[in-house]
Amino acid sequence: MATTEHFFVVPNEDIDTSNSMKIPHVVVLKNSEGDSLSTLNTGLPQGIKITGGAKLRDAGYTGKGVKVAVIDSGVDKDHPGFNGKVTKQVWYRSGSPLSSDYHGTHVAGTVHLMAPDAEIYDYRVFGRTGDYSVDRSIVLAIDQAVTDGCNVINMSLGGPSPFGQIRRAVKRAYNAGIIIVCAAGNEGDGNAFTNEISYPATYTECISTAAVQKKDGLPVASFSNSNNAVDYAGIGVNVLSFKPGGDVMRLSGTSMASPHVAGLVACILSTSQVGERPDDEVLPPDEDTPSTGFDCCGLFGSSSVPPPADSAPSPSGEFGKVKDDASLREVLNEKFLKDIGVTGPDNETGLGFLSYLSKDELMAILDSL
Repeated sequence: MATTEHFFVVPNEDIDTSNSMKIPHVVVLKNSEGDSLSTLNTGLPQGIKITGGAKLRDAGYTGKGVKVAVIDSGVDKDHPGFNGKVTKQVWYRSGSPLSSDYHGTHVAGTVHLMAPDAEIYDYRVFGRTGDYSVDRSIVLAIDQAVTDGCNVINMSLGGPSPFGQIRRAVKRAYNAGIIIVCAAGNEGDGNAFTNEISYPATYTECISTAAVQKKDGLPVASFSNSNNAVDYAGIGVNVLSFKPGGDVMRLSGTSMASPHVAGLVACILSTSQVGERPDDEVLPPDEDTPSTGFDCCGLFGSSSVPPPADSAPSPSGEFGKVKDDASLREVLNEKFLKDIGVTGPDNETGLGFLSYLSKDELMAILDSL
């Protein structure tokens, strides 16, 4: 049964709300005929299949023993699609119904559909009211995820400017061995030669995830940010996932690509052992500093240095021992990477698309769409 902690009060003049953070700008699409929760119970969404979700399940890689933090707009833990896997909720902000703040439920749904046995930890950092600004809520959420022993953090959020407190929180999580997956951002102009920057995705400690379409060749989405910090690509267009209240909905955005990758990582970690904190000194927490403001992909605050993350209890599997971000990237590049777009690394899709499918299996699914 999920535990829920609420950390919020009605804002007053002493609360910093200058950042004016917003939920990421995503495209809401009309549901296709036949879209329903019952159809998801009998067949996985196309994006999950293209990423290899069905094949991973058949191989027994389901995210069991792995905790995935979803730092977002809140998750409808009672949605029947989650099957009770939203096991903890910490809400730093609230004041708006999940029916309008549907983003977090949709993101968490994709994580769950990729890794059905992973536990989802819901850290709500968006909402009309709260005891903390959105920036500070995000910092507190990152640190709480480390304290709670999460193995993966998904942040489908961001902003155009770096902010020291979030960077330091990200470093603390990274030094704890947590894998941090972020949306690359939705400010793209369709031109690979112009750079659109979003934080925290741009930080080297994060896996910056671009969005591609479910079409032959996996073309990049026109809205997806391009820059030399993009690491990989995931399905981010016309993504079917959960909607608060027990329904389903379709959204497009790099916010949707990121949880495909986070869920894939959870499946990999369910066959491995998450590493312990290295011996390097962890950066001390910051004192409060003014917020700079973000809109769709990165935000910030401060906290005490938390203990190291717990290790995922699953035995080692075909992917070997994944102990940190570096060893994970080695596995991704060796076993999951599919080069798309121009040959080699590029600013739109990074090293390429991530999927557990073989090239022939991937081509067969794309040809059938």
